[in-house]
Amino acid sequence: MSGKGETGLTLRVEGIGVWGRCGVSEEERAVGQRLVVDVRLIPRCVSGATSDELNDTVDYGEVVGVVRGAAEDVEYRLIERLADEICGRLLAAFSLEEVAVRVCKPAPPVGIPIDGASAEVVRRA
Repeated sequence: MSGKGETGLTLRVEGIGVWGRCGVSEEERAVGQRLVVDVRLIPRCVSGATSDELNDTVDYGEVVGVVRGAAEDVEYRLIERLADEICGRLLAAFSLEEVAVRVCKPAPPVGIPIDGASAEVVRRA
């Protein structure tokens, strides 16, 4: 969006809790774990900001469904691979200029307690 007078719009869906099989070890993938996904979307069309119509924007419920499907349908070794897969699915499902997906593993098995490990992927259409 670069035209004079255009309004930029960023949508966020944050803290999407999913159960995924993501980890380097077979054991970690076999058991699965809770993952938290944050999504930032920049839609091509911003008319929902003025029309107040769901059909003129990105439906958050559908976004959550895409995220959940990507996390639960496939096993991944790396959270960055899962983040990239979610980006690709969101770009395919919606008319977006850009999408950013952050996947956080709240309790990674690293030997000492940490708040989490995350990876973020940003892709443009």
